[in-house]
Amino acid sequence: MTPGPVEVSPRVLSALAQPVIYHNYPGFVELFDEATQKLRRVFRLSSSSSDVLILQGEGVLGLEASVLCSVNPGEKVIVLENGPFGKWFGEFVKNAGGIPVYFHEENNAQFSDEKAFAFLEEHQDAVAITLVHCETPAGIINPPQAICKKAKSLGMLTIVDCVASLGGVDFRPSEWGIDLAVSASQKCLSAPSALTPMTVSEFAWERIEKKKKNPIRVSYLSLLDWKETWLKSKRFPFTPFTSEMNALSAALDEILEEGIENVLNRHQDVSKFCRTKAKNMGLKLWPLEEKFCSPTVTALTLPESQEDSKIIEWMAKKHGILIGAGYRELKGHVLRIGHMGYQAQRSFVAATMDALDDVIAKS
Repeated sequence: MTPGPVEVSPRVLSALAQPVIYHNYPGFVELFDEATQKLRRVFRLSSSSSDVLILQGEGVLGLEASVLCSVNPGEKVIVLENGPFGKWFGEFVKNAGGIPVYFHEENNAQFSDEKAFAFLEEHQDAVAITLVHCETPAGIINPPQAICKKAKSLGMLTIVDCVASLGGVDFRPSEWGIDLAVSASQKCLSAPSALTPMTVSEFAWERIEKKKKNPIRVSYLSLLDWKETWLKSKRFPFTPFTSEMNALSAALDEILEEGIENVLNRHQDVSKFCRTKAKNMGLKLWPLEEKFCSPTVTALTLPESQEDSKIIEWMAKKHGILIGAGYRELKGHVLRIGHMGYQAQRSFVAATMDALDDVIAKS
């Protein structure tokens, strides 16, 4: 019950165990193409808006590629941050030779549209913004809709990390003015950790193609390589992960068969159930307000005099349930329950919270 990698279903495990296939075999090319079409439905894209890529690597590959392929040295990028992953975008900007300008919010609160608008107006010379939809270390869900539309009105590229939200939270990149939306297979999609589903808008392609200095080509990070091979001729720039693609395809089938709205409602229901159980146990939510809480992960304030490492150790040893600790600056301050994808089931959360109650009481 961690915030990812998450449990996967028996159906997905079975798909992962299929015989390894040659990646240029027409059957695999068709499977890969069908997976991108399934992702269009999960991303809720219109028929003509944005391309879908599936990078062959964990989600950080897409986050880094989005920045390095679109930002020139010396260009300013607004980095909205209220947690470790938001801040991490700033490192990608530095790697590209860009200048990160941080819009800070406390790590127990979500971004304010009004404050963000004022910051964007103040830094209109920025070429792009970055934002994390679900800041998993803090259990916070951030609102990208109005902020990204405002950035677009100022001519900025919008890059959004939806790693821990796609498939668990309503997310509509084409409607919300998001140019590059980057997810990952091991979170709400409930597949093994290996793949990066992402969307690329026409405006993003223009920025990427016009990158003046150090264009990223013939590289694992190159989005243009994927455009030149996959999008134009259904070829691959290198050998893709065939087994993991089988698993992702099966995971997407499960989501679409259940229905997107049903999946999102299940995550909302289970997250509320988790928070209610926590409050009934006398535990405090880390986010300042419940409306800030993510439907995919619940962050709880670590009880005073308790050690997170001991709680996690005894949860695993005594009850066979693994939960998450704090990450980076939140280490030693929070406990995290991941209820996303296959894990978003009331029975799983009930067992987890009962075990947590037992361990805390006896610690």
